[in-house]
Amino acid sequence: MFRRLGLVPDRRKLSGLLFLVLLIWGTYLAGVLLSKDLLQYGILPRDWGNISGVLAWPFLHADLTHLGNNTLTLLVFGAIISLRSSSSEFLLLSFMITLYAGLGVWLMGRPYLHVGASGLVFGYFGYIMTRGIYDGRISSVLISTVVMLLFGGMIWGILPTDARVSWEGHLFGFLAGVVLAVRHKPKRRRRYA
Repeated sequence: MFRRLGLVPDRRKLSGLLFLVLLIWGTYLAGVLLSKDLLQYGILPRDWGNISGVLAWPFLHADLTHLGNNTLTLLVFGAIISLRSSSSEFLLLSFMITLYAGLGVWLMGRPYLHVGASGLVFGYFGYIMTRGIYDGRISSVLISTVVMLLFGGMIWGILPTDARVSWEGHLFGFLAGVVLAVRHKPKRRRRYA
């Protein structure tokens, strides 16, 4: 069944995801052990001194609860994508979501520090949903349908409902995932009669 859905259980395919999660947790633990406030390296919109936050923000978390919540959904969505692609494709997708969403937040976000992997999580969510529409394969439609049924309530996270939450990160992450899924649209094979 997993093979038909393109979710081939191959540990090598998960190596990119595991590397990313270990890097996120390692960054948090380094900050705690070194008593460093790493949050200052997040995105501070329109501040050229914090432009590096565009790439750093998914690795920075306010506390263990923030990190744990992001890790759970990152693992679920990341595994779905990883099992349907190579490790290098997964890491490239993660980098591009981080970059596109980070630039969106940097250009248009509220003037507060934005940190956390939830922008990346929403990017994966948008990517999975859009692949179901644009891919053309039944397996992609089934996967995106199941994800929508189980996690569809997440979509409300792109709206400004809580001043302490970077809804801009969620919104631009989701949009980045959608754009990247559309750009990844496989070419249709020509059928000859």
